[in-house]
Amino acid sequence: KSPPLICRCNKTDFLSLTDTTVGWTYHYSNYTMTWTRARWYCQTHYTDMVTIQNQKENDYLVSILPNRTGSPYYWIGITKAHMNETWTWVGTNSTWIGEQSWATNEPNNNLSTEFCVEIYTNRGKNRGKWNDEKCSKKKYAVCYQAQCNSTSCNRGKCQETVENIFCLCDPGFKGDRCQTAVDCAPLSEPDNGYLRCFGGNQTNNSTCQFQCNMGFLLIGSSSVTCGVTGIWSGPRPTCLTIACGALLDPEKGSHYCFNPHGSNSFNSSCWFHCELGFRLVDVTKLLWNNPVPLCQGMTISYQGNNCYFRSVNL
Repeated sequence: KSPPLICRCNKTDFLSLTDTTVGWTYHYSNYTMTWTRARWYCQTHYTDMVTIQNQKENDYLVSILPNRTGSPYYWIGITKAHMNETWTWVGTNSTWIGEQSWATNEPNNNLSTEFCVEIYTNRGKNRGKWNDEKCSKKKYAVCYQAQCNSTSCNRGKCQETVENIFCLCDPGFKGDRCQTAVDCAPLSEPDNGYLRCFGGNQTNNSTCQFQCNMGFLLIGSSSVTCGVTGIWSGPRPTCLTIACGALLDPEKGSHYCFNPHGSNSFNSSCWFHCELGFRLVDVTKLLWNNPVPLCQGMTISYQGNNCYFRSVNL
């Protein structure tokens, strides 16, 4: 049984490439090691082996790494397990490869087991290009230290690039740390109605319910919800006056009405009276589903010089 492998490397054997604390920082070793050992060391002392997300990051990394005139160069965190697999970045599972990432005639899998990748930092035409290599070869390691953590963004995903860190907010949240719920435009009560809101002060996912005062009919949805984009799920409804049917004058009589909310509306009052020589019949209070009172012929009585007729407040 073979003895366990012991890494006798120290963190002081790695050098920092960036002074900034905004966004991730790069660190490289001052001696060589296999790709597997480089990955282990990076995960133990930093976050992981360097992961490149785009050409800009690739060019930036090459610009700050010390130049080397020949092999060995630097391991980067892209690999695969066998020749039929796709090259994949460790940690992120990204498969990004630029249109001109590989050096001329690479990857060539020259030894049939070249499943790890180094990046050239010489001054030739292949500077910044990649070369597939056997993972057992020894090269310099490049690690990165992430600045994102579980508290970086309240309601979102922390994203970092070279010298930059930002939050990609979940739908319905905003702010530099995704700490603020998206607001919808304030809602006002409909005329002759009222509203009640639940789940927040008209913010993302809160719901407002509408009702009308007595004698009014709700036209539209009775509730709306504040969406993740700051738009209500529907327009504010309106309260329409409930009207009774129009009243006709009784034969040999007339009427007039007081309408507080519009013609023949809830709480309207109408008064009827008859022409001279007629009196009101069926003067019970009308609910608009009873017949209009009748004017019936009557004997006029005089009291002095005054003639009295009866009217009814309906």
